Amino acid sequence: MEELQSAEVLHREILEDARKKAYRILKTADESVQAGAEAWEKKTGDAIREARELYAKRVFILQEELKARLVLDKQRIRSEKIEGLLKSAMETYLLSLNRETLLSILERTLHKQLEELRETGELPGSDIKVRYNKVADTELEDILSGQLPKGSWTKIPGNAGFIGEAIFPAIILDAPAVRILASIQAVTENVLEDKRAELVASLFGEEALLEGGAV
Repeated sequence: MEELQSAEVLHREILEDARKKAYRILKTADESVQAGAEAWEKKTGDAIREARELYAKRVFILQEELKARLVLDKQRIRSEKIEGLLKSAMETYLLSLNRETLLSILERTLHKQLEELRETGELPGSDIKVRYNKVADTELEDILSGQLPKGSWTKIPGNAGFIGEAIFPAIILDAPAVRILASIQAVTENVLEDKRAELVASLFGEEALLEGGAV
């Protein structure tokens, strides 16, 4: 009898010990799960916060780039508009000049280039082909007779598609080693390049220069 009671007590002790061990195992597992869940939640929260910060930075950068692009686009559009108005104003002025004045400008331009070639010894003495546009044959002969030796040049009428649709007088001298272009259009472009600031201020006021993008 005593042996049975002792066995029963031992059995209960074993069960109690197993229960306690199981409890500890389950408690440890629960704590591990809880710690893992908290760590995962923190990690997820940090990732979300980092993503939001990165997104906010990207949005800010894009906004700044857009602002800068809008400013540049505004300046470009304004510059193109001013450029068009300058060219239109210059063209209107040139169209208001009489024929003699236009040809005088053309002749002076040609003379300046020929003088530079004479000084350097590069001026050809013969075999010069002359293309011309918006210039009559008699006008061409009058201009070249005082600039080049007689018989040193040959005219090619009809501009051969070389000068295109220029609306102002132009002359091109082609020699084996040099080419000379004298045109009212070239003079206009040089004036616009050299005197742009003065022209802008004259036509649109000094504030146009201060705002930028006009020159």
